[in-house]
Amino acid sequence: QHEQVMMLRHDMNRHLHVLRQLSQESAVQAYLDELTGQNEKIPAILHSGNPMIDIILNGRLFAAEDAGIRVEILSAQAPETLPLSEAGLCSLMLNLVDNAVAAASGCDSAQRRIRLDLRVKDGFFVFACENSRCPAVDADRAHGRGLGRKIVKAIVERYDCLMDTEQTEEMYKVTIAMP
Repeated sequence: QHEQVMMLRHDMNRHLHVLRQLSQESAVQAYLDELTGQNEKIPAILHSGNPMIDIILNGRLFAAEDAGIRVEILSAQAPETLPLSEAGLCSLMLNLVDNAVAAASGCDSAQRRIRLDLRVKDGFFVFACENSRCPAVDADRAHGRGLGRKIVKAIVERYDCLMDTEQTEEMYKVTIAMP
């Protein structure tokens, strides 16, 4: 039960950020700003063709760049709609990107990078998130982590997606394919 509560709390903050970006009413924006601590508009980095994906990812990508992480977008193509609920899509993508940002942040400044690849291929939407990693830092951070990965795995199973991971000393990559 404790782990389930922690997973809910872990996801709730991400949902508040997405609601803030969706909101057009200034009073609602101000309230959500107060809840999330966000006080500035986020410039668009990604234009995928799916408004929800753009909203979900742009804030995190801007924050990553602001933290000195090089962000590379190989392809930014997404269908307008997906089989996931918007909450499921938010949880899936933000957990993957937040984990990538955390891992890349632990590297030397010259090595910090995140590479995203979003494309439609053979009837699937393929989302790949690759980040630099530093194994020594990863080991130090491992305690008390992993909730995001559990959330991602649960979503992948719930929506019959495919997931593949690839890892070397210098990088970690997760690829999700959804029908």
